Amino acid sequence: MSVKIKIIGKDGQGWSVDSDRYFNEKAIKELNYKIVKCFFNADIIYSVWYSYIFKLKFIHLRIFTGRKKFVSIVTNDIEDNNKNIDKYKKNTDYWICANTKQKNYLLSQKIKENTIFINPFYVSETKFTKLDLSKKELSKKLKFNYNKIQDKFLIGSFQRDSLGADLTKPKWHKNPSLLIEILKDIDKNKFILLLAGPRRHFIINKCRKYNIPYLFIGNETSINKGKDDFSINILSKEEINLLYNLIDLYIVTSASEGGPKAIIEASLTKTPILSTPVGFAPDVLNEDLICENKDEFLKKLKTLLKDKEYRDKITKDNYNKVSKINNFEAYKKRIKNIIETISNDK
Repeated sequence: MSVKIKIIGKDGQGWSVDSDRYFNEKAIKELNYKIVKCFFNADIIYSVWYSYIFKLKFIHLRIFTGRKKFVSIVTNDIEDNNKNIDKYKKNTDYWICANTKQKNYLLSQKIKENTIFINPFYVSETKFTKLDLSKKELSKKLKFNYNKIQDKFLIGSFQRDSLGADLTKPKWHKNPSLLIEILKDIDKNKFILLLAGPRRHFIINKCRKYNIPYLFIGNETSINKGKDDFSINILSKEEINLLYNLIDLYIVTSASEGGPKAIIEASLTKTPILSTPVGFAPDVLNEDLICENKDEFLKKLKTLLKDKEYRDKITKDNYNKVSKINNFEAYKKRIKNIIETISNDK
């Protein structure tokens, strides 16, 4: 008899959670499990966003459908929601973590190990891939003058890092202030910070303040007026892939993440990357690419700047490691194991 699954959770903006839902649903369908619309017909309630199952209607549903198995995907650093952990535990039977850190935290909260699984967020290896195009050709596709970046080392950052409620303030999770501190100590004649995506107000204003050379791929009108540009500056995955292929290095300075997916995206496009030991960075990246503090970032960045042979080698090694983890068949196999284990658990 086919296992019947009700999938819940979305962000409604075509952003990260919606992407997670799409790929989970695709894998579940290809594995020939039955996806149902009605909660009461389901064997498993499968939430692609663990905070979603905390909504009042699902708490009530839990009461009325006690026999159902509730599964939650931990989308961010669950330690940030420590005050709610007892409520999450009460309303979740099984947990799917993106990284080892999340799992270890759940174990520390007396959650049984056989109810915790690890399945890193999936990034499409067909959307994010290495392109055989020159920087000049990539610039043309992205509709800006190649002369703006010629002979410069390009450092990329494509994340939302300003608070939606107050665009003058940074999202502490993304820690853009660390990126600014790193770039302040590099020769400004050698690099350009390539920025893309909405809600980059904080970092752009800091670049202007400290004369950090940057190029924003988007419309800065809303940023200049201090208005939200969420509906204006969202780029397609195809455009983001072009950007990864254009840059020489991607930097993740986040303080708290479930992923971030930028780590996988950069790795799949064979783009050099440096990251804090956040989220699944220690699980998937070569250890030489992990930086604990500003000084380590500067030291490793300077090595990458001057030693192309080393940069190419470490990037190739990292691509080989990440692509073994992040391919759809491996992702689907992990989901199959999760669902079969849950279904057989009496």
